[in-house]
Amino acid sequence: MELVIVIVILGILAATAAPKFIDLTGDAKASVIKGVKGALNSAVDLAHAKALVAGKISAAAAGQAISVGSSNILLNYGWPTKESIASLIAIDSDIVTSTSTTSITFTHANATDGTECLVTYTNTVTNSETRPTIGIDTDKC
Repeated sequence: MELVIVIVILGILAATAAPKFIDLTGDAKASVIKGVKGALNSAVDLAHAKALVAGKISAAAAGQAISVGSSNILLNYGWPTKESIASLIAIDSDIVTSTSTTSITFTHANATDGTECLVTYTNTVTNSETRPTIGIDTDKC
């Protein structure tokens, strides 16, 4: 009987202490950010394939765009520009976007540190063979 009581007490202690050692919410936020990166990779590849078929792989200029659904996607050497990439993916309400001169950043709204729980898409390519960069940081989700 004493052994059963000890096991029950240890179970209760483990149940109350485990959440402090296992960061499930941080892991969930990191998974959302990784999902955004996966969606960006797929969207970029599909848009580039469509641009190749349409012959629109030169520098950003008038007419260098493709239509995807109801969106007009601007291109830079056949790759979606930072201004157009967000319209190619479905963004969760927990994701906040911000732009700089060269990139767009997708950050988890409830992250512990917004500078280390994000995905950044940068399209500064100068030819159709160089893929835009998609960086990820999930250190402090």
